[in-house]
Amino acid sequence: MGLIQAALRRRARSLVVATTAVSALAASALAYADGIDISHWQGTVNWTKVRSDDVTFAFLKATEGTTYADPTLATNWAGAERVGIYRAAYHFARPSAAAGSAQRQARFFVSKAGTFDGKGDLPPVLDLEATGGLGPRALRTWVSTWLTTVEELTGRTPIIYFSPYFWIDNLGNTTAFTRYPLWIAHYTTKQPMVPGGWPTWTFWQRTSSGRVDGISGNVDMNRFNGTSAELAALANSTGGTNEPAPPGPTVPVGAATTLTLEPAATSVPIGAVVTFSGELRTTTPVAEAPDQSVSLWARAVGASRWTKVAEGRTDDAGRYQLSARVRRTSAFQARSAAAERFAPAASEKVRLTTPPRAHVGLDLHKNRAVVRAGSPVMLYGHLTTESTGLAGQVVRYYKRVPGRWVQVRTTRTLAPTGWHSATVRPRRTRVWKVVFPGTDHYAPQRSAVLRVRVR
Repeated sequence: MGLIQAALRRRARSLVVATTAVSALAASALAYADGIDISHWQGTVNWTKVRSDDVTFAFLKATEGTTYADPTLATNWAGAERVGIYRAAYHFARPSAAAGSAQRQARFFVSKAGTFDGKGDLPPVLDLEATGGLGPRALRTWVSTWLTTVEELTGRTPIIYFSPYFWIDNLGNTTAFTRYPLWIAHYTTKQPMVPGGWPTWTFWQRTSSGRVDGISGNVDMNRFNGTSAELAALANSTGGTNEPAPPGPTVPVGAATTLTLEPAATSVPIGAVVTFSGELRTTTPVAEAPDQSVSLWARAVGASRWTKVAEGRTDDAGRYQLSARVRRTSAFQARSAAAERFAPAASEKVRLTTPPRAHVGLDLHKNRAVVRAGSPVMLYGHLTTESTGLAGQVVRYYKRVPGRWVQVRTTRTLAPTGWHSATVRPRRTRVWKVVFPGTDHYAPQRSAVLRVRVR
């Protein structure tokens, strides 16, 4: 956790991500040492010293996917419990289109983390930073399944963790999850951005560069949005007061920055290499930000994910130049991660357009009307442009099983007609289709469905 802040951005061409004091070591006005989140990367933790540094709660990594269990979970859980720190465990999600992925990950998490029914136990947490290639609808289903499965297994309403633009970009800013407490990751000295219809945040991960006694190196710092009595209640406990939590040690914050992005052209041929340039500067005072890492990200029209396509560093004047090949109409954005002296920044998204991809035709036929179970039947057809067959292209055959399409064959089209074919041996009546995934120059296409009857 703490690696997803680069996804945060606003809509202006020059973006000030955080408002800070002039000094690169200025203290945040909202710096509260309420809580931390850790994993094995923090090594051995002296929990007595952590508690003496006004830390009141801790999120501990438990699992990732269906196979990884953090080796420090049991030790850290016992250490936090011994000194009276509220604790919870989190699961780093690895979404997948595989059937049952969410349930398997949920069950694996609970098998390692327990049922969160002890005194001082905060609710379980879903750490959502990866999509696994799922689009917004499929990812929403995956998240919902994981949350409801854990809720059924533990009797606790899980917390969900993400950064604002991860939610907006990859889950369509859905408002379907507001009954779950929100743990928002947004590194800013102002109040964090809250997407998805939540009225407010419950926990806020506000920096990854905090320092706490008893932990070597930087650590993620978090704040609870409520009183100590409310935190105790959330942790299956009693006590506390209705007074706000006292402030803890301040955390250094880098100087606020702006980042610009200018492409050499905004309308380009398919496959053209385009040079992007810009500047990274501080805002108070206005000055260059030299020798800082800047990355270039792209998202094709219709896609749900951003992909890093280039990376470089600013020169002595805070300027940079990056190049990327443009294969289709896409949005581009420059990002600069947080550094010791500078706050993170992101440019406005810039759209580069390419000519539209050519439309293709794709059909599907069968050589027998009815077949015996297990007997061969040929499925075939053509992939064509307006004037000729399209050879050497990948097409994929799918059959419909209850509730989903299953890919069963991949082949390439042949010259000169764009012919494709596959011989299958169905054992029951099924509906089939063939899909062309598209290329840089040709738009994707799928055939009409075809029913193969088995007697």
